[in-house]
Amino acid sequence: MVIEPPKIGIIILSYNGAEDVLRCLEALRECRTGNRRVWVVDNDSTDGSKETLPPALFGEEIWLETGANLGYAGGNNAGIREALAWGAEYVLVLNPDCEVEPDFLPPLLRALEAVPRAGIACPLVFAEDGRSVQSLGGAASLWTGRCRRRLHGLSTEGENLPRWSEVDFPHGACMLLKRPFLEEVGLLNEAYFLYYEDVELGLRARREVWKTLAIPHSHVRHRETTKRGSASPVVSYFGTRNQAWVVAEYGRLWHRISFLFLSLFLRWPLKFGARLIRGRFRAAWAVVRGAWSGLFSKDWEDTRHTVLPRAGRRRRMPNIV
Repeated sequence: MVIEPPKIGIIILSYNGAEDVLRCLEALRECRTGNRRVWVVDNDSTDGSKETLPPALFGEEIWLETGANLGYAGGNNAGIREALAWGAEYVLVLNPDCEVEPDFLPPLLRALEAVPRAGIACPLVFAEDGRSVQSLGGAASLWTGRCRRRLHGLSTEGENLPRWSEVDFPHGACMLLKRPFLEEVGLLNEAYFLYYEDVELGLRARREVWKTLAIPHSHVRHRETTKRGSASPVVSYFGTRNQAWVVAEYGRLWHRISFLFLSLFLRWPLKFGARLIRGRFRAAWAVVRGAWSGLFSKDWEDTRHTVLPRAGRRRRMPNIV
C-alpha cells in the first residue's frame, strides 16, 4: 500500500515586499516535504510586486491578489481559504521575511500528528543573523496584557531544549495549522488587522481545548521589524488597541480591572510620553486613539469572517449500512 504524503498549503502574505518574497521562496524550494502548493498573497502592493513576482513563480506557486490592503489577518485568511478549498490537510502561514531551513517542516507535522488536540505548531525562530532567539512560542498574561516571546534574545548553545512544549500562542511569522482545527475554531480575526492576531488565535485555541505547540527542532530565521517601527502611528495605534482587545475578550473581570489600572496609570502614559519626548506627535496621538478604541470599540466581537465557507470544509461521506 502506498501512503500518500499530506497536502500542505503554504501562505506567504506580501505587502510591498517583493525582494523578501523571492528570498523566502528560494529557501522554501529546498524543502520538498509533502504534496504542497504555495499561495503568494498580495495585499495590493505598490512597489511593483504585481509586475515582478508572478513571472518569477514556479509551477506549484500561485499568485493571489486581494485587491486591497486587508492586513495580516485578512490577507492570510484569503490564502487559507484557497488552500482549504484545494484540500490542504495542513496550512503553513509564513511571513515573507522568513528564511526556513530545509528540514524545518517534518518536526512540525510530526508534533501535530502525535499530540491529541494539537492544532497549531510553531518553530524555534532565530534572528536574521542566527545568533539569538526571537521566540519559541509565546506566553500571555491577562493580568497585565503582556504577551512575550519565550526565550527572546537568548542563545540556545549548550542548552537541552525539550522535545516540544505547549505555549499560549504561536509566533505568527511561521505557524503550521491543522485543518480540523481551522474547521472547528475558525480563521484569523480580521478585525485586528495588524498585531496580536497570533495571540488571539492561540487564546481562542486554548478556550476551545486545542493545543499550541512550540517545536525547538524546527528552525526558521526571521528579520525583526516590529521594534524598529514601534514609534510609528500605525504600530502605536494597533498595538495599543489590540492588546486591550485581547484582555477584553479572554480576560475575566479581575483580569480586566488589573489591566485597566496598569494601563491607565502606567503603560499608556509612558507610551504617550515616550513618543511625545521624541517628537513623534502622530504616534503619541495614535496611542490615545488606540487606548480609546481598545476600551470602547467592540469590533472584535464580529467573527463572521473567521467562519469557513462550506466550500472550504471537507465533505463528509454518508454512512453506508
